[in-house]
Amino acid sequence: MLLCTAASLMLILSGCGKPTLTVSDHHLSANALAVTLKGKSNQKQVDYTVNGGAKKTVKTNSGAFVISVPTKDYQQTVKLKADGKRQTVSVAKADVVGSYQKMRTSYNQALTGAALPKKDQELAQGMAKQAAQLKKQAAELKSSKATDMAAMQEKAQKAAALQKQAAKLKQTQAQLAPAMKKAQASVKDQLLPANPKSGIHNLISTDKMTLRANLAGDKVLGMAMMVPVSSLKHKKDLKPFIMSFSILTDSVGGNAKHVLKEFQKSAKAKKSTSTTAPKFHSNGITFSLGYSTSTLYVFVTK
Repeated sequence: MLLCTAASLMLILSGCGKPTLTVSDHHLSANALAVTLKGKSNQKQVDYTVNGGAKKTVKTNSGAFVISVPTKDYQQTVKLKADGKRQTVSVAKADVVGSYQKMRTSYNQALTGAALPKKDQELAQGMAKQAAQLKKQAAELKSSKATDMAAMQEKAQKAAALQKQAAKLKQTQAQLAPAMKKAQASVKDQLLPANPKSGIHNLISTDKMTLRANLAGDKVLGMAMMVPVSSLKHKKDLKPFIMSFSILTDSVGGNAKHVLKEFQKSAKAKKSTSTTAPKFHSNGITFSLGYSTSTLYVFVTK
């Protein structure tokens, strides 16, 4: 009887000691910056690889572990192993939000323009409209065909007039250049960098706002704007955030007026309930809000 009891006890103990490894989800959707892979194991650590890369290790805490996997523009496969037990998780690819350099040009121009005195802002806006109109007229003139001498002369006269207008516009731009240079210097710590590295990095970091991006070369895979909640409690502090948020929205192809309206609705919903603020969309771009006790997060994805 003692031998049988001892054998039974050994079987029970050996059953309790078997390695375990589970994951909360085998298929994870893409996120703005990185996805969070959660799992459980009775082992001290879990080994994993991403797309067959170098082996990495994460320690368990009270039987649980968390792995952060940066989002890419291609599907990823995460293979996990804990003392012989294995799990596989797929991470969906992220849709590209847009071109970084195109977004940077739009963002920096708008931010610099907003730093100009009001009269110079109006002048710059008028110049931008005039430049766009001249560009359109030049394209139309180039595509038009002259079938006789009179038509050719008329076309030449129009071309000369456009050149004269373009020269005048260039002179006005030169007059505005010192003011533009001064405005650019006043917001230099808020401008997007020319050649950021691929991966997840902060593009802008000030005491009022942090802008983080997930880049793959010139492709923007996702962005996160982080703003201290304390800076949103007063109207004078709220104004810089609204301006930066509007400029960012326009630079990625969204409609700033629509997004701000939806943002205000979401903010009011957050004040009245404890549920997470919903996502909202504009021109194919998705904006998601998140909150912590100290920070407001705005995630931008396609």
